[in-house]
Formats: sequence, structure tokens, C-alpha cells
Amino acid sequence: MNLTPSIRNTNSAKTGESSMIFFDPILIKAARNIYRNYAGLSVPADAQPMGVVINRDSHRGQLAFKRKPILLPRECFIPIKQIEAETY
Repeated sequence: MNLTPSIRNTNSAKTGESSMIFFDPILIKAARNIYRNYAGLSVPADAQPMGVVINRDSHRGQLAFKRKPILLPRECFIPIKQIEAETY
């Protein structure tokens, strides 16, 4: 039995990279709508949102301005990179 971690896992742990999590396309679409509504307001903002915190059941959400927001049990955080990506 081999107990050593794979090279891929070791490298990602050293660099601090995290693998992309795949969400339900409906959640991404709802998060994209929330983000587009914010972007369409043309309100000058000091900080760029890091993503959207969205409820898995109701698909209601809000912008998150921190990389690791505190989530309630039925919520998930969708990063801005995944929201802006055209393919998911």
C-alpha cells in the first residue's frame, strides 16, 4: 500500500492553488444574473466582488467581497472567475 501523496496533490498544497469546483449550471446562471444586475447599475465601487454567495434551494444570493465568506448550511460560494467563464 502506497501512503505517499500524489505529485499533483503535493504541488497544489505547496502553491496554495485550489481545484475548481463544478456547480449546478442553474446556480451559475442565477449567480451570473445577480452579478450582471450589479454590474449594470454603473455605481462606482471601491472593490471588485470576489464572487456570489447563493442559496442552493431558493437561488437567491448576494455579492461577496471576501475570498472566503462565511456561509450558511444551504449556501455556496461561486467565484467570479467561474461566473465570468462562458463555458461551465
